[in-house]
Amino acid sequence: MGRAPLITLSGPPAAGTTTCSELLSMAYGYEVLNGGDVFRELADERDMSVAEFTAVAESDPSIDRELDRRLEAVIDAHLEGAREPAGEGLVVESRLAGWHADGRATLSVWLDASLEVRADRLDDRTETPAELRERERSDADRYREYYGIDLADLSVYDLVIDTGTLSENATFQAVRAAIEDVRGVEHTYRET
Repeated sequence: MGRAPLITLSGPPAAGTTTCSELLSMAYGYEVLNGGDVFRELADERDMSVAEFTAVAESDPSIDRELDRRLEAVIDAHLEGAREPAGEGLVVESRLAGWHADGRATLSVWLDASLEVRADRLDDRTETPAELRERERSDADRYREYYGIDLADLSVYDLVIDTGTLSENATFQAVRAAIEDVRGVEHTYRET
């Protein structure tokens, strides 16, 4: 077998990236690296709660940059064969994962849904659609300022899926079909 597959999953909050990552991990035995988990690690390293750290991150560009540096370092090491994934491949889930992989991933996927659908999915949070829209605008402005990235430019993704009308399983099956279609990479699908 060649190098272990690298799948990137990106999208706005509540588009389904976490669920899809988990399903890919179960189906293929892939390791999942979640940008949110790395953010929580950074908060822990500074002895801060996630809420405190988030407030600091909004005015301290070094936090976003450190998060992105760590994700890129794992992607680079994986692609260079300098690390063994804790599984049969690696799924990197973060808003900028497709950009970090820079066309080198086995498959880069963007999941999306309307603002209203995503706000409804945030049942454990109290964000209103207006607050969610403002957070996304703030994130997009920072990515443009820091890296020159336009989040509306989906050209770095091999597959774009609107999850608004699809079930979690249908979204997973669409990503699975794309993975299976990638030539030159061995995939071992596990019935779940």
